[in-house]
Amino acid sequence: MQAAYEQYRAGCQLISILTNLEVQLFDNERVSQIHYASYDLPTVIERYKQAALVHVLQQPLVKDCVYVFCDSIQLEFLAAGMWDGAEYRGTIVVGPCISKAYPPQLLREMIHKERLPLVMQRQLHQCYTTLTMVDEAKQHAISSLLINVLTPGMRQPQRIEIALPPSEDTAVKFNDDLEQDRTLIERRYASENKLLHAIAKGDPHMLKTAMEEGKGISWPYRHPNAPVRSMKNLSFSANTLFRKAAESAGVHPFYLDSVSGKFAIRIEQAQSIAELTCLYEEMPHVYCNLVKELALAALPPMVKEAVTSIRFSIDQPLSLNRIADTLGVHPSYLSRTFKKALGMTLTDYINKFRIEEAKYMLDQGNESVATIALSVGYNDPNYFSKVFTKLEHVTPKNYRKRKKGYA
Repeated sequence: MQAAYEQYRAGCQLISILTNLEVQLFDNERVSQIHYASYDLPTVIERYKQAALVHVLQQPLVKDCVYVFCDSIQLEFLAAGMWDGAEYRGTIVVGPCISKAYPPQLLREMIHKERLPLVMQRQLHQCYTTLTMVDEAKQHAISSLLINVLTPGMRQPQRIEIALPPSEDTAVKFNDDLEQDRTLIERRYASENKLLHAIAKGDPHMLKTAMEEGKGISWPYRHPNAPVRSMKNLSFSANTLFRKAAESAGVHPFYLDSVSGKFAIRIEQAQSIAELTCLYEEMPHVYCNLVKELALAALPPMVKEAVTSIRFSIDQPLSLNRIADTLGVHPSYLSRTFKKALGMTLTDYINKFRIEEAKYMLDQGNESVATIALSVGYNDPNYFSKVFTKLEHVTPKNYRKRKKGYA
């Protein structure tokens, strides 16, 4: 980093902490010099962010003005120039954020407009429900910070450290405490391993038992004076461990990236121990269900490729012959191998996965049954309804009514 930009660090950090948004400072050559981010963005959002930054940094800036940029998927960025007198020193960018809630139907319209795979809908929906929302009033407040806080040479408080005297009988109690700590640490690690094993197995019953056994075991706060921050750190670590357990079972990174990113954002945005505790209890179940539904580790390589092809092309024409041709194998061989591995025919698997996606869309949006049928690969709404009813024992329309609670 160029030393000339170090004087802006305190202002950037202050804005990041107060807004819970990503803050990045670029010099006048468009090179990043300072970067604060509370969490990692999911891959799809990160790609759009990088594309947006290219355009943001090309914008000529006027002193004492704050610019609000909105990209094609409604991600917003606030940017302002940094000035030393009349000299332009660089650009500070805050975001991405969103200015309003985006229901699934609007997200689907964006996906269609951007020509993204249908499978991206869930990931985008999860991202948009966890991104920081910045309305007009908050934008005005952030704008004021950008104009007034980023002045060279912000005064920093002096730090004074005082060592307190040790408490009495510390040495006498140490050996007893050490033995208790050793036993507790062993219990913690044994409990954690049971939890990770249950996730990797995709076994909800095993997971429930592991979580019940671990309820009485406490974990230490690394920052006793900041319990929420300590709990967040523990939650971030747990999120990583749970993700790795699911990955070891063969869940595709695409799905893991979406879920892991969602939880990372929610952890950072949590304001209390109670919120974080609920998240900690939710995470293992979500990862365990992912393994149960999506794990591919034990499947033959050809079947893995077929399943991945189906999941990422759910809105495209799919058939045994088409997929066999894509994989370069004979349809009969693929059919036998697929059924032996998964206990169902390839066509049944396609229908099952399509209906699961349709159920998600019926739950989340208000689109017509015909539109949903087309979105998940059924050109004939009547045939879609027939398959849906066969698998779910209820028509799509009545399924939606039941889930919405008015039937």
